Parts: sequence; C-alpha cells; structure tokens
Amino acid sequence: MPRLTERAVARAKPRASKYEIACSVLAGFILRVLPSGKKAYYIRFRDHAGKDRRVRLGATTELNFAEALQQAMDQLNRPDLPPAPLARKAPRKGSGASRTSSGAPRAQGPTPTQAPAPAKARRARASKSPLLKDFALRYLKEYVYTRLKPSTQVKYKYGIEKRIIPEFGAMRIDELQFSDVSAFHASMRSTPYFANHNLVVLCSMYSRAVEWGVFDRNLSPPTRGVKKFPAKSRERFLTPKERAALDRFLDDALEGKQNRRGGLRWHSVATIRLLAFTGMRVSEVLGLTWDMVDERHHCFRLPDSKTGKKVVPVSEATLDLVRECRRVWEDSELDPKPHHVLYSRYGGPICPTVISKTWCERVRTKLPGMESFRLHDLRHSAASDALMAGVPLAVVGKILGHRKPETTARYAHIADEVLSDAVETMSRAISHNTRTGERQGRAQTGRPPRVRVRLPFRSSGHQAIE
Repeated sequence: MPRLTERAVARAKPRASKYEIACSVLAGFILRVLPSGKKAYYIRFRDHAGKDRRVRLGATTELNFAEALQQAMDQLNRPDLPPAPLARKAPRKGSGASRTSSGAPRAQGPTPTQAPAPAKARRARASKSPLLKDFALRYLKEYVYTRLKPSTQVKYKYGIEKRIIPEFGAMRIDELQFSDVSAFHASMRSTPYFANHNLVVLCSMYSRAVEWGVFDRNLSPPTRGVKKFPAKSRERFLTPKERAALDRFLDDALEGKQNRRGGLRWHSVATIRLLAFTGMRVSEVLGLTWDMVDERHHCFRLPDSKTGKKVVPVSEATLDLVRECRRVWEDSELDPKPHHVLYSRYGGPICPTVISKTWCERVRTKLPGMESFRLHDLRHSAASDALMAGVPLAVVGKILGHRKPETTARYAHIADEVLSDAVETMSRAISHNTRTGERQGRAQTGRPPRVRVRLPFRSSGHQAIE
C-alpha cells in the first residue's frame, strides 16, 4: 500500500472508473479519483454496527493536502466517533429543517463530519499519551541503562536531559510534529554531529514508543523524513616521516623527567605506541588486562568491545612492548599489583580523558603539521599502512574487528605522496613505450609509423582509420 503524499495526489490520473488510494501511514485516510479527473479526500471507518462508512472531507481544490491530513487525524482519533450514517447534503436555504416521512423533525445527532475544534481534538487525543519528559525517563531506565554500553549511555543521557526534554518535555508524545523536529534539528546546524546524534536519540525513543504501545502504529513518527546533516570525513593519517618524528619524540620524552617540560609517563608513551602498532581503539587499549594477553597465540582476547567479543591478532613487536610492560609492572612498588597492563600512578586504569589530554596538549602540539591529528587517527593510519602494503581489505577488517567491509573501506585512504609516485611511474612507462615504438617504426620503414585506430562499431565488422 503506497503512502499518500502531496506528490502522490498530484500524480494520480483518472481511469475509466473511479478508484481510491489509501494511505499506509494513517489508516482510514483515502483519496478518491473520479473518471472526470476530480479528486476528493475521504475518511473511512466502521461504525458501532460494523458497517463500512466513508465521509467526504473535501475536494483537492477546496483543501490542500496538509489541511486534509489534519482533518482526517482529528476525526479518526475522536474517542466519541458516533455510528452515524454518511453526511447528507445541507437543506436548501429557506426550506427549513429536514423532516421524516411522518412530518416530524429529523434528529440532528453528531456526525463524523461535525468534528470538534482542532485544539479540543488534540487535547482529547493527547489525554491518553504521556508527556515526553515522562516517557524519556522510562526510555532511559528500560532501554538506555539496560541495552547500551556505558559510554553510549552518557551520550544518550546528556542529549535527553540537556536538549530533548528542555525543548519538548512539556508536550505529549503524540503532539510532536514533523515541523517541530525539523526546526529543532536545524537549530543545531552549527554543531552537525550533535544535531544528528540528538535526532538519532529521538528516532530511537519513538521506535520504543511504538514497540511499547505508547505511540499509535498507524501514525507516522514526527522524526520520519528529517534528513541528517552530511558527515564530514576526516582523511588524516601518519606519513612515514611523521611516524619517524613521533617515534623520536616519544623516545626523547622518556629520557626526560615526567613532571618536567617535555617529559611523559612511561605508561602514556606505551599507550600511544600500542595504539599505533595495533590499530585498536583507545578504550580497548586502556581496558586491556593481563588475563586478555595470549602470547602463545599472538593475540589479545577481548571479552567486550564496541562490536562485542573479539580477538585482536598482534605482531611480535607488539608482544615485545607488552613484555616490557610486564617488566615495569613487576618492578612497581604498588600493592596490590594493578590488574591492567597500562595503569595510572595510583594503580587504577588510565582515564581516556587523561590520555586524550596528554596527546592534545603535550604531544601533537610539539610536532609540526600534526596540530589537528587526533588520537583515534592512529587507528586510521594502521589500517591505511596495511592496505597500502598489500594486505587484503578483508584481512584488515578482521584485524580491526569490523563486521562490515564498508566500515573498513572508510580507512582505505591513499596518501598523496603514493598517488604522486604512481602518476610519475605511469607517466614514465607511457613515455618509455612511446619512444621505444618510435625507434622500432623508424628502423623498419625509415619513416614515422602510421597510427592505426580501430573504432568498435555495432556492426559485425570494424572500420580502420589510418
């Protein structure tokens, strides 16, 4: 069943007999098209006797699509929809009230066409729906805190409490309109990432509302059709020179005292190097414990990650770094011994905010050209280096723990220097073949060779142009 839209109404063509187009979103809202080309909006319902009824709302020349849709919603959602017959034509002016065959006045009961005022209809319909702020608290308790990971819970909670509830908290969940959500999303255009994130949260809330029976399945959620802002791709990765500069900087930082200018903690340096070697996420490296390290099979066995349980294969150089971490761990005077491979000065796990601040303020600012390089870009760099070295895309995806090949393809950046070298190589090959061909042609004929071009015509034969 198609969705009845303004465009569908305009494109509906007359046929030999009248026909109707029913809306798949709002059950009971239909468009009738006559052979003459006239079109009219109707609502369809069953009265208390179970009889199928249709009530005319108006012709397309009398109502625009938005007005007809609003009238249909107001009438179809009336709690007191009476089992009245179809609306009759109004009596002629001056003819008096309509009478029965016995002459008695006909009872003037309410009919579906005599809809209450829109505001009154909305209040009657909304009285059965919870406030959005009340449903948001239930959504946090029953879905966010039970289904999502802790880091995602923080983002969802912040968006709901700081953005969605202040904007829509006083409204009923079925009062929210498409225009409200669109304006809300557009108001955050200066921060497109957070605008898209809040839209995703609102979409998830209405999906749960439909599943839990709070929002009518026959109605279209107000989030449907709101387009996200285009995401900005960040194609940034380390060049070989930048990798060498970073490695030298980390060596120099270890030689100095950690509390002095230019000095870093041993565990901060080990964290950055482990990120660069493995392409793991920051949360995965900082959450690595000794029972996850499997030296025999050259891998880390993570019980949980962004994509769930996974095994991360590692190289011998990575294991050498882990063994060095083991020696530092054994020499530490902390009691009890830390459970994590990389730990803070107090023995607990390193906070992601701390390592991110260390990278931003004490590492990348000291390296020319890397002022905007993010810590997560080390993961991009590992994937790009592997792909440019000839490792298949599927294998790189397995190393990084991706479920879909499309996710790995986003990391398949090619450095500008590699492209430039490839273009130069191609140009040299073309020039070499051209010169070789000219020498061979002159040696055989004593004059430049003729260029013979074949054009692929559709006929069985080919014509040659000399």
